[in-house]
Amino acid sequence: MAIKRNWKMVFFWVLGTICILFGSMIAGHLEKTLGVDDLSYALALLIAFVLTLLGGLLWISVAIAVRIRE
Repeated sequence: MAIKRNWKMVFFWVLGTICILFGSMIAGHLEKTLGVDDLSYALALLIAFVLTLLGGLLWISVAIAVRIRE
């Protein structure tokens, strides 16, 4: 049972890393140029923000699980 929990924590940790990676990639390439309207810019910014928040939440849950386990 402990092995399954370890893999679950590793999966959440990696998934959080991927969410933060994609969120920062989207936010890093945002640029208000020709052909980009306000709605698509705001939507991309919102998606980047939500991905970063989700990744942070996953990291926090892993940190709490590790703390409880020890």
